[in-house]
Amino acid sequence: MTWLFPLYLAGAAAIIAPILLHLRRRPPQDRVEFSSLLFLDAQTPVPVSKRRLENWLLLLLRCLALILLALMFARPLLRSESAAATSPDRATLILIDRSASMRRDDLWQRALDEAKRTAQSAKLTDRVALAVFDQKLTPLWTFEEDRASPASRTTEFPTRLAAHSPSWSATHLDRALIDAVALFDTNTASLKKHILLITDLQEGTHLDALRTIAWPADLRLQVHRLDPTNPDNLSLALAASESTTDTPARPDATANTQASTIRVRLANNRDSRLRDFTLAWKDAPKSDSITAQLQPGASRILTAPPNSTNAITLTLTGDTQDFDNHLYIAPPQPRTVRIHFLGDATTRDEAAAPLYYLSRALQPTTTLAPALSADQKLPAQNPDIIFLSGATTNAETNTALRDFLTQGGFLVHVIASPTDATLIKALTGLNDLTITDGDTTDDYRMLGEVNTAHPLLKPFADPRLRDFTKFRFWHHRVITLPNHKSPIINHKSLETLASFDNGHPAILTARIGKGTLILLASGWHPGDSQFALSTKFVPLLYGWLAAAGFSHDPAASLIVGDTLPLDATQSHTITDPDNKTHTLKPGQTFTTELIGLHTIESPSPSSAKATAGKRQQTVAVNLPPDEGRVLPLEPQKLADYGIKLASAVDLDATTASADQQRLSATETEQRQRSWWWILLGLLAVLLLETWFAGRSRHSIPATA
Repeated sequence: MTWLFPLYLAGAAAIIAPILLHLRRRPPQDRVEFSSLLFLDAQTPVPVSKRRLENWLLLLLRCLALILLALMFARPLLRSESAAATSPDRATLILIDRSASMRRDDLWQRALDEAKRTAQSAKLTDRVALAVFDQKLTPLWTFEEDRASPASRTTEFPTRLAAHSPSWSATHLDRALIDAVALFDTNTASLKKHILLITDLQEGTHLDALRTIAWPADLRLQVHRLDPTNPDNLSLALAASESTTDTPARPDATANTQASTIRVRLANNRDSRLRDFTLAWKDAPKSDSITAQLQPGASRILTAPPNSTNAITLTLTGDTQDFDNHLYIAPPQPRTVRIHFLGDATTRDEAAAPLYYLSRALQPTTTLAPALSADQKLPAQNPDIIFLSGATTNAETNTALRDFLTQGGFLVHVIASPTDATLIKALTGLNDLTITDGDTTDDYRMLGEVNTAHPLLKPFADPRLRDFTKFRFWHHRVITLPNHKSPIINHKSLETLASFDNGHPAILTARIGKGTLILLASGWHPGDSQFALSTKFVPLLYGWLAAAGFSHDPAASLIVGDTLPLDATQSHTITDPDNKTHTLKPGQTFTTELIGLHTIESPSPSSAKATAGKRQQTVAVNLPPDEGRVLPLEPQKLADYGIKLASAVDLDATTASADQQRLSATETEQRQRSWWWILLGLLAVLLLETWFAGRSRHSIPATA
C-alpha cells in the first residue's frame, strides 16, 4: 500500500495535543469564597510531574480521530504486488544507437547526454543497464553490475561510453531489440521493465526481424528520437559496376581494353533545402566532374564521370552531412595465372593446332590475366596450370608432372594417341589401363551424358546452358580398364564427367595428391572436333581456371558488416583503412567495420614451394546504402510490429512529470475509494467520543 499525498501523514503528529491537555488538568481560575469552606482543610495541588492520565478511553478516542483524519487526507492507494507495471522500482535498459547515421550534427553527443541524465536521475533501488547497437548489440553495463554497485553507474557510464563512437554499420534495430529482451534477467522479474531507446530512428532502420518474436507483455519501449538541426542530406551509393572487357567467344576474336562502367545512385532527403550537387573523383580536374541539380525527395542513377587520375574515391559535394558522400572503388587488379602448354610452341599461329585456339581463348579480363607459355619442356618454375596435347614425354617428365599434381597443380591432358597410356599410368597408378583409337565407322560422335553437377563443369549448371547437340567429335580415343565392366569409368582413381553417345568416356578426372588431373578423350582443335568453335569452349576453360583457384567472377561490392572473401585453407594478413594489421589463421573470418580499402595479403596458390610468394588483393568496402535514408520515422511505426510503447502513465519518474504520475495514481485511487471507509470510521469515533465526553462530565466524583 502507498499514499497519494503522503505529506498529510505528518498530521498524525497532532495526537500530542490531547495528551498534553489531559496531563495539564488546570484548576478553575475563578475563586468564590463560601463561609462553609472555613471548616475544611486546604489541599495542596498535585505537581504537574506527578499528575496521572485519567479517562484513558476518551484520550484514545481523540487520538484515533486525529490519526484517521490524517490517513483520510493522505489518500491510501493499494498496489497489487503481482503487477510489475505498478512496482515502485524500475529496471531500465538504456539502448543507444551508434550506427553511421548518428554521425550527423551533434546527435551522438545528445545521445550521451540523455543517457547520463537518465542514469543520474534513477533511484538506487532501481536497476539500470546500458548498451549500444548498430548491426549488433553490445552491452556496456549489465543489470548484474548495477545490482552489485548501483552508486557506480553515474561514474561508469561516461567512462564506458567514451570508448565508443558512431560506427559505419547499418541500423539493425530489430536485432538489437530482440537481444535486449534477453538482457532482463530473473532478478528484474518483479520490477517494472522499461527500455529507453535513444536513436535518430531513420527510414533506413531494419525492422523486419521484429515480426519473428512475441514482444513481452510486461516490457515497455520508450523512444527518445533525436532529430538533427539541419535536415539537408544528399547521399551517394553504388548502383552497378560493369566491366566492358569482352571475353572472346570466337577463336579469332580480340579482347577490348580493360575498363569499367560505374553507375551510382544519388538521393536527396525529402525535407532537404538543397538542390545543387557536384560529383567528381578525388583530385580529378574540374572538367571531369558532374554538376547538376536534384530535387528534394528525388533519386537518380548516374554514370560516374571519367576517372583520368585512376582515383579510388568518388565524392559527392553539396551538403554538410558528408558521412554518406563517399564511394570507394577498388582499382583494377587482375590476377596473373601462369599457364604452360606442354607442346610445340611454333603451332601458336597454326589454325589446325590446339595451341592456336587455346592462346586466343585465354584473354585478359578485369579479374584475370592469363600468361600463356609454350614449350616441349616444363618451365623452371612450376606454373599454375598445365595443358598437354600431343607432346612426347619421357620418364623424367612423367615424374615431374606427377610431383606437380601431388603438390596441388592442375593438369589438363588431351589424349592424342594410344601411346599416352604410359603417362596416364604414371600419373594415376592404374597399370592395367589401356587406350585405343575410337571406332571411326560412323561419321562423328556426340556427347551422350554430361555430369553438370560436378564442380569442374560448373559453367553448365544452368539448365539453359546444357545443350551439347552442336558438338561433333570426328576422332576420339577409348580409355578402358580390363576389370571394369561398364565402359563408363567410375573408379576410385578415375571419374567420368562426360561420355560419348556410344558410352565411352569423353572427359575424366582424377585427384592426384592435392592436385587435379583432367583427361580429354578428344581434342578441341578441328582435327578432332568442333569444340573450339562452340560457345561452350571459353566458359569451360574459365571454369577450369576457377576450379584451380582463379575465379573469373568479379569481386562482389562489399558493405560494412560483410565478411571478406578469404580462402579458409590459408592464413591472411589484412590491413584496414586505418592501417591496422590483422593476422588471421586458416579458417578464421574477418568482418568489415570501416569504409575504405582493405588489403588482403595471403600466400600465392602456387603449386611449388619454391615459387610460393605473397599475393595481395584490394577490396573496397562502402557504407550500407540504407544509412543514407535519414528521413525520421514516427515511433508509432514500432507498434505495428507488436512492440508495446510506453505511454505517459508508464514513464519513469525521470522522464514523466509529477502531474502525470499523480493523475495516474488519482485515477487508481478513485477506483478503489478506500478513503470513504476511513471517513466512516472517523465519524463513528467522533460520535463515540462526544457521547463518552458528555457522560464523563456528569459523573465527576465530589472531593471530601
